[in-house]
Amino acid sequence: MSTAALQSSSDQHPESVRLLAVDCWTHDPAVAALIGAAHALIPIGEKLRDLSAQRPSIDRLIADEIGTVVWEATETGCVNIWRRTPHPSGLISLIWTELEDVRSRWIATRLRLEGLSPTAPDIAPWYERLQALEAEAPTVVVLWSGDATQRPQ
Repeated sequence: MSTAALQSSSDQHPESVRLLAVDCWTHDPAVAALIGAAHALIPIGEKLRDLSAQRPSIDRLIADEIGTVVWEATETGCVNIWRRTPHPSGLISLIWTELEDVRSRWIATRLRLEGLSPTAPDIAPWYERLQALEAEAPTVVVLWSGDATQRPQ
């Protein structure tokens, strides 16, 4: 479906039109702005943490409010196989959550456009398409790590 056809559809919510206009959620201009803002905030938080350590009169709370992303190794259940799991905090976690929500909305909008619903009597087509879209759309972890360009979109 073309972008023009989507925009002429008066029954579409403007956010749905925006999400349907991009072939992958990562191409939404809002995503680039959110990722850029989060990446720009991390060094500011680190600088404020350092400043607080050097000068105890400077409150560390501001840096904590900005937050960061800590990557922790977690077990996968397989012997000697670990996965790096991100744990965002502060404002960074709010941006991370918004990015996950944009991805989820992009998937849900695609499913609605295709007429698929989880409340249909036969949910198999919905579930199969959901799985395909989940596999097709890079996760926030992949996007954050900079690997989204290496995945098929």
